[in-house]
Amino acid sequence: MMTNTGSAHYLSDDEDERSFARPPMSMRAKALSALGIAALVALASWIGWGQASQPVRWQDVGFTITPPGEAVATYDVFLYTDQPVTCRIKALSESFAEVGVATQKVDPADGSEQRFSTPVVTIHEATTAIVAYCEPDPAA
Repeated sequence: MMTNTGSAHYLSDDEDERSFARPPMSMRAKALSALGIAALVALASWIGWGQASQPVRWQDVGFTITPPGEAVATYDVFLYTDQPVTCRIKALSESFAEVGVATQKVDPADGSEQRFSTPVVTIHEATTAIVAYCEPDPAA
């Protein structure tokens, strides 16, 4: 029969749980946590509201490179305004340098969702063509 002659102390299950349990949060820590969560919710709401209130959005669909000296960007435009819109399309080289630019006028009378394929004349071989931005015309 073996007897334990060492000085090891064995904890009961209750003692073991209490010794490794984290102390409860103070009221100040709870208040700061709630304030931090509220600030994050407010920030996310503000960003979402800003994105939802844009007068125009676009989505690149694809592009074709037609040598020599032209690229064609295909994209969808979604209008949330009655104003005419101008989109700026750019062609980029392999090193992401802008090698061509074109603009496309979008008339809201043609519908709130429109697809365009805009040719861009390039000064160097392009590897892609994308929409840089679309914005309402200031003169309208």
